[in-house]
Amino acid sequence: MERTPAACAMNWSIQLDKALRSNNSGKRTEAIQETGARLEWWSTEPELSMAEYDMFGLIPGEDKLFANSILLRLADTFVSGDKHTKLCVVKMFLSEFKHRKTKSSNRNNKGFFSKHNIPNHLELLRRIKLCFNSGDEEVRAMSLVLFGCWSDFSKDNAEIRYLVFSCIVACRVLEVKASLFAAGCFCEFSDDFACVFLEMLVKVVSSSDMPFAGRLAGVRAFAKLGRSSALSSSVDDDIVTTMLISLSIIASRSALLISRQVDLLLTFLSEDKSLSLRATSLRCLNIVLSRSRFRFSLPTKLMTAMFNTLNAELQPVMQHDAIHILYEILMSKLLSIDGSEINECFTKILTIVETVVQSLSLSNRLFAIHFLANISVKFTRKIDTTYDRNDKTLATQAISFLVDRITLLTNSVSNRNQPNLETEQEIQCLFKAIKLLLYKCPNLGEFALNKLHLFVKCLLHKDNGTFGSKLVVCVSKVVNLCLKNTMKYGNFSSQIQNVARLMINDVCGCVYFDHYVHVTYHLLLLKEIEECNTDHAYVIENEILALEKAKKLMEVKDYWSAYKAGKYACVHGAWFMAAFIFGELLTIVHSDSCHQWLTSLTLFAYLEMKILYCSLPKERSTLLSWLVGNRSSSLPIIGVLGEISKTTDHEIENLDVVRKILQVSKEMLSANDVTPSGRHYFQIQFLALRANVIEIAVHVLNEISKGQNSHLQHGASLVQQLTQLSTRLMKLAHGYDLVATSFMNMDPTSTTIVSAHALSCSVLAFITGFSLFFQFENVDLQSDLHAMLINDLVGRLWCIDRETGKELLLLLKTCIGQPKSCFGQLSKTQRLENTYEVTSIIKICRFAVERVVDIQNAAKRMHENDDEIQSQIVNDGLGASARCFKEVVKRLFHDANIFFQFKLFAMNRDSQNGAKISVPPGHQLHLDLCLQLNDVLPESRARITKLYCILKCKISYRQPSQSQDVKSQTKMKVHDWADDTVLELNDKLIKYVNKCEKDDDEQIRESVVCFRPNEKGQGFSTCMLNVSMFPLGSYEIKWRAGCLDIDGCYWSLNSSSSGPVFTVQKPC
Repeated sequence: MERTPAACAMNWSIQLDKALRSNNSGKRTEAIQETGARLEWWSTEPELSMAEYDMFGLIPGEDKLFANSILLRLADTFVSGDKHTKLCVVKMFLSEFKHRKTKSSNRNNKGFFSKHNIPNHLELLRRIKLCFNSGDEEVRAMSLVLFGCWSDFSKDNAEIRYLVFSCIVACRVLEVKASLFAAGCFCEFSDDFACVFLEMLVKVVSSSDMPFAGRLAGVRAFAKLGRSSALSSSVDDDIVTTMLISLSIIASRSALLISRQVDLLLTFLSEDKSLSLRATSLRCLNIVLSRSRFRFSLPTKLMTAMFNTLNAELQPVMQHDAIHILYEILMSKLLSIDGSEINECFTKILTIVETVVQSLSLSNRLFAIHFLANISVKFTRKIDTTYDRNDKTLATQAISFLVDRITLLTNSVSNRNQPNLETEQEIQCLFKAIKLLLYKCPNLGEFALNKLHLFVKCLLHKDNGTFGSKLVVCVSKVVNLCLKNTMKYGNFSSQIQNVARLMINDVCGCVYFDHYVHVTYHLLLLKEIEECNTDHAYVIENEILALEKAKKLMEVKDYWSAYKAGKYACVHGAWFMAAFIFGELLTIVHSDSCHQWLTSLTLFAYLEMKILYCSLPKERSTLLSWLVGNRSSSLPIIGVLGEISKTTDHEIENLDVVRKILQVSKEMLSANDVTPSGRHYFQIQFLALRANVIEIAVHVLNEISKGQNSHLQHGASLVQQLTQLSTRLMKLAHGYDLVATSFMNMDPTSTTIVSAHALSCSVLAFITGFSLFFQFENVDLQSDLHAMLINDLVGRLWCIDRETGKELLLLLKTCIGQPKSCFGQLSKTQRLENTYEVTSIIKICRFAVERVVDIQNAAKRMHENDDEIQSQIVNDGLGASARCFKEVVKRLFHDANIFFQFKLFAMNRDSQNGAKISVPPGHQLHLDLCLQLNDVLPESRARITKLYCILKCKISYRQPSQSQDVKSQTKMKVHDWADDTVLELNDKLIKYVNKCEKDDDEQIRESVVCFRPNEKGQGFSTCMLNVSMFPLGSYEIKWRAGCLDIDGCYWSLNSSSSGPVFTVQKPC
C-alpha cells in the first residue's frame, strides 16, 4: 500500500534536515525542490480520517507537527541562506501556491497551508518579518511573496498587513510588485482588506511618482479583486460594472493583460453574482475578444462557460454577447479541436442556435443563422469533405435545420400578401446562409436540391400570395447555385436533372405563383443542358413557355417584372426571350435615354440570338417563328438596320451581321446625349471588344475558307495576315484584362466571365499564330510573337489547367528555343477558377494545343517537296483554327451593370485660366493636377489608399486646333482598350507601382504622379513634362490612372474625359 503524505511526513522532515545541513549547495537546492513537489502533493490531499491514522500507525496531530517542523526549517533556511538559497525557497512556495490554485476545483482551498494545519504560524511569520526588516530591496520583495503564499494565516496579522500596504506606495519597483502580489492574495480571504486595497490601487495607477513598471503591476492587480466578495457586497454594482468595463478596454489593448482579464471576467459569470454583473462580464468579454484578435492562448474553460451560459435563459442583450463570444472562440485559428470532439461540439451548437432563433431579438436570430453557417463550413472542412448521401454530416445537418426553419416561418405567416418584415428578413438571411454553405461546400448541391424540392411542394397546396412568389424566387437562386456547382464539379447527373425538372413542373404548374416566377423556372436548366449538349428540345420547349409567360407580363402591364425577366434571360442565355421583352418595352418608355438603352439591349440580345441560331438553326427556328407569329416589337427595330436583320444558315454571313449590330449598339450607348456621365462605360467597352473579336473572326473564317483545299502558294500568302490578326487578338486579350481590373465593384461571376473572354482571345491568338507556323517557318514573321503567344496562354492556364500549360512549355522549348517561360504573375482579377463558365473555353484550349502539337509532329515527319502531305498539314492547321473560332463565338455572355471612372483636371502652374494650357517654346511644362473620382460607392472609395496617373506626350500627338480639343475635354471619351497607347500606358503604370525598372526613351515625354485621395475622392499633385523641343502648335497629353486598395491590389481606372491639350506658343 502506497503511503500518503501524512504517513511520510516524519521521513520527509528528517531527509530535509539532513540535506539542509550539508555543505554542498547543490544538495540543498535539490532538497528544497524535492520538498516543494512533496508539499504540492500534500496540499491536494483531503483531511485525514481516523482510519488513515490507524492504518499507518499515526498519532493524531503527528502530521501537523512534522508539517510545522518542515515549514520552520524552510523559514530558517530562508533567513540564514544566501540570496540564491532564499530565491529557491521562494520559488518552491510560489510553485506550490500556483499548483494549489490551478489543480483545486475549489478556488478557496488552502490545502496544506490552512491556518489550522500550521499551529505555529505566528513564529513562522515572525522569522520572515525579521528577515524583511534587516534585508535589502530584493530580500524584502521575496519576503512579501512568502506572505502572499501564506495568505490564509498572514492576512490576519496586523503587522504584516501594514508592511504590505506600506510597500505598495514605496515606489521601489520590486517591493511594489511583491506587495501587490501579496495584497491580491489577501483579497481572496479578506473583504475589508480588499476595500482598502482598491483605493490604494487607484492611487498607484494614477500616481506620476510611481515608475511605469509599478503602475503596470497595479493594473494587473485589479484582476485579484474579482476573487473578493468585497466587490459584490461592499462595493455597489455600478462601481464594479464601470471598473470592469474600463479594465477590459485597457486589457484589450495589451497582449500581456488579456488572459488575466478573461480569468477575472469569468469569475463574474457564476450564479451567485447579480444579473447586472453577469451581463457586464459578458459585455466585457465581448470587448476583449473582439479587439484582441486572440493574442493569447484560448482557455478551454472560456468555451465551456459560454456553452453553459447560452443553455440558460438569458436576456436578449446577454444572449447577444454570449453568442458573439462563442463565435469568436470557435472561429479562432488558435482553437484546436480534435475530429472526435467536433461532432459533440456541433451538436451543442445546434442546440444553442435552436434556442437563439426563438429569441425576440431579430439581430440575435440573424446572427445565430450566420453563426451556424460559418461554423458548419469550418468544421466540415476539418472532418468531412465529400457528400456520400449521408444526411448526418455537419453541413447537411445545418442545411436541414435552415430549410426546416424557413418552412416553420412560412407556415407562421398569417397575411400572405403582407408578411411581417422581420419574418421576411429572417427568411432572406436563412437563404443567404444556405448559399454560403453551398459556396464553401459545393459538393452538397444534390442534397440541398432535394431539400428545397420538398419545401417547394409544401407551398403548392395553398395560396401564399405575393409572399409565396417571393419565396420560390429565392429558392430559384439557390437552385441555380446547386446546378452551377454540380456542373462545375462534374456531378450533373440524370438524377439531379430529374429533380430539377420535377421542381420546374411543380412550380410552373401552380396557379398561385405569378408569371415572373414561371419565367424564372422555365429557364432554370437552360444553361446546364446547353453545356451538356443534350435534350435541346426540352430547352426550346421551356423557352417557348417562358416567352408565353413574358407575353402575359406585358399584357398585364407588369413592366418592371418584365424588365427583370429580360435581365434574367440574359444571364441564362435565353436571348430570344430577352430580345422579345426589351423590344416590347421599347414601345412603352418615353424617356430618350431609356429608349436608347433598351434599343441597345434589344440589338445586343438580337446579335447573341443570331450567334445562338447558328449552332442549332433547325431547332431554334421554332423560337424565331414564335417571334414572327407574335409580331414581336423587336423585329421592326431590328429591321431598321436593313439587310443586317436577315438570319441565314451561313455562319460567316451571320457573324458579319453580328459585327455590324455590335457596332451600331455600341454607337448608341456612346451617344453623348444618352450617357452624359458615362453610366454605360462597361457595356461600351465590352461591346467594342466583342465587336473587334467578331470582326477578326469574320476575317479569319473568310480567309480560311479560301485557303483550305487551295494551292500551297495561297497558304504562304495567309501567313502574314494571320500573324497580324494573331497580334490583334493578343491585344484584345489584354484589353479584356484591362476591363477586369478597371471595375472594383464587379461581382465575382462577371469578373470570371470577362477573364474567360480574355482567355478565349488568348486561345484564338495562339491557334491563329500557329496554324501555319510549322509549314512556313522561313516567312518573315514578327520577332518573338510566337513566344509571347505561348507565354500569355501559359500564364492564364497555369492555375486551372497545369497539364496543358506544361505541354505549352514543351512547345516553347522545342519550336521556339526558349528553355523557360517568362509569363508574368496575373493579378487577382485575372485569375480564373475552374468554373463551368470557363470549362468550354478550356476544352477549346486543350483542343488547340493538341492540334498544334500534332501538326508539329507531322511537320517533323514531312519530306522535302512532299506537296500532298504539306497541303494536308496546311488544311489541318486552318481547319483547327476555324473550329476554334466557331466554338468561341458561340459562348454566352453575362451582362454586368457597373462603372468606375476618373476625371483629370490640369492647369498651368502659373496660369489663372485652367481651360487653356500654354508654354513658351523651349520651356518645360509645369502642371497642377487634380484627379477626381466620380460615380464611386463610398465603401469602394474608402478602400483606395493611393492614386496613380501617368501622363505621356509626343510630337506626333499634335492636334489640328486647340479650341475644338478643349471643348472635347468636357465630354466623355471612349478609349479603344485594345489600342497600343492605352495598353502601353497601363503596362508602364503597373510597372511603376510594382517598383519595376522604367524603360528610358528620350523620344517620349512622360511623368508618373502619385496622389493621396481625400474623403471626396480627390487627389492633388504636380508634375513637369519636358516639351522644350516641341515646335509651335497644340498637343494632347495621353494619360492613364490606377490605384492601390487596402489589400495592395492594383486596379486600373477608367477616364471619363480625354487628355488635356496644351499649346506651345510665343508669349504675347
